[in-house]
Amino acid sequence: MKLLIAITVAEYRERLQEFFSEQHVSYYNEIEAKGMQKLEKQHRLGNWFGKGDFGMDNIIFISFVGNEQADSLLDKLLQCKAEMPQCNINAYIINVEQGVG
Repeated sequence: MKLLIAITVAEYRERLQEFFSEQHVSYYNEIEAKGMQKLEKQHRLGNWFGKGDFGMDNIIFISFVGNEQADSLLDKLLQCKAEMPQCNINAYIINVEQGVG
């Protein structure tokens, strides 16, 4: 068993939902998260708009999947990202040693 974690900006929520449906992922969790990125160059330091942190709305998808399905999902996500280079999707597969379900 493996744990699939996919993180993307909120604008790609529907695309990832469609992707999981197409790949026959029967169960997953969605978690809304606030992503923060520290900007290298701050814009107008005294201005409220230029505080130096850039926040974005993210969605985290978490699913437990079988070993073969995990490999297939990661390959398909890599293909998806190659087709849409501007797409901000990050995905990770983690081995699960033991669990109670």
